[in-house]
Amino acid sequence: MTNILSFDASLEALESECKAQDFYYLYSDDHRVWSRGFERNKRIHAILNKLSHSRKAIEVFNRYAPEAEHMPLESKYY
Repeated sequence: MTNILSFDASLEALESECKAQDFYYLYSDDHRVWSRGFERNKRIHAILNKLSHSRKAIEVFNRYAPEAEHMPLESKYY
């Protein structure tokens, strides 16, 4: 298990994690694939939180995420 508090929280780190993420991991029959996707997804969302869901961070996320998972650029929830 990864300590999500001890990693780089920069736009570059977010982009790297998003590039490497298999956004369809939830559909995998292989538990190892699912586990890796789940852990990376936690890191991505932890970075987004550390970056305060800034407009630039959300733009990076939306560039790589499938359209169904896009985040609105502005929200009262973040």
